[in-house]
Amino acid sequence: MGPTVFASPSPRHRAAARLAALALTVLALGACSGEGADDGTGRADAAASSPAPATASASASSSAPPPARRSGTPSSSYSAQPPASDGPSDAPSPKAPARWAGGKQFVQVDNAWIKDGRTYLSVRSARREALTGPIEGWEIIPGKGPYTTVRMAPEGRVLLSVPLGDESVPHTYSQAQFITRWWALPAPEREWQGYDVSFDLNGEVVRLQSLYRA
Repeated sequence: MGPTVFASPSPRHRAAARLAALALTVLALGACSGEGADDGTGRADAAASSPAPATASASASSSAPPPARRSGTPSSSYSAQPPASDGPSDAPSPKAPARWAGGKQFVQVDNAWIKDGRTYLSVRSARREALTGPIEGWEIIPGKGPYTTVRMAPEGRVLLSVPLGDESVPHTYSQAQFITRWWALPAPEREWQGYDVSFDLNGEVVRLQSLYRA
């Protein structure tokens, strides 16, 4: 018997074999990755299409309002300085009691400010008693009623003596000077000042005189 002869594969067969191997490799890589692949029902991977929960949480956190400040917490910006020109925002409308109109009162001043060119005072009726002895002066006896906001007439006079004025005898000062000097006093000193106040028939202050206190 003669020798067996093996036929060498043709170039076409070798090319077909390479293509088949390449196709198998691609299929294997696709099966390993699996991300976003179709499961045969036409739906993509649910994990790939769902939004990340952390993103939604961060968005909600950034839009949440800051915690409210407790109503009893004092403001860190408080300063014993004259208030703004528009006065306290919670000041009631100026209206002196009817019994004060056209009369006189001895009062304490709890607040004083200027708004729109007009002078306003928060006052309360008080009493005074003369002190005798080595040092003469006055004792202020505070009232117990609420403070009332009153307005000074544009032509209202202000007479000041020590410690608001410069002398023991009262001298005339402008309404603006009174506001400045009143706020310049320490708070406890402002509390113990007394004033003789005269009202016109409309209940506006036409004369204010501070009590001399050595």
